[in-house]
Amino acid sequence: MGSAENAGVLHRMFAAFASRDAFALRDLLAEDAVWIVPGRGAMAGTYRGRTAILGFLARLPKETGGTYASALVDVLASEDRAAALYRATGVRAGRTLDLEQLLLAEVADGQVRSVLALPSDPEEFDAFWGAGPERVDA
Repeated sequence: MGSAENAGVLHRMFAAFASRDAFALRDLLAEDAVWIVPGRGAMAGTYRGRTAILGFLARLPKETGGTYASALVDVLASEDRAAALYRATGVRAGRTLDLEQLLLAEVADGQVRSVLALPSDPEEFDAFWGAGPERVDA
């Protein structure tokens, strides 16, 4: 696939997340995809497989009382990769999240195969998500 198609995959993924369309999200993730969230907070971990990733994404609004949102700012793509800059916002346990994050994705055959999610301020990100269970490696 070309860069325009790969950029479109990330655009569709963000739109599906915003509209809470789990079926569309499922179709955009490879069955054996891997999603990595660095850090020490409750959401940090390595999520392996479509089911684990969908579970992780479903937790974001649950952990924030439905306030978590990700507003896509820009997408850059090549023949096999795409990067999305987005603003993550939410409220959790009296803390407010409002920071830019970068999603680095490997894309193949119209599906996301791997993701590395990088917050612009890792300390703020960890503080927002607070200490949680040990890192997930599902």
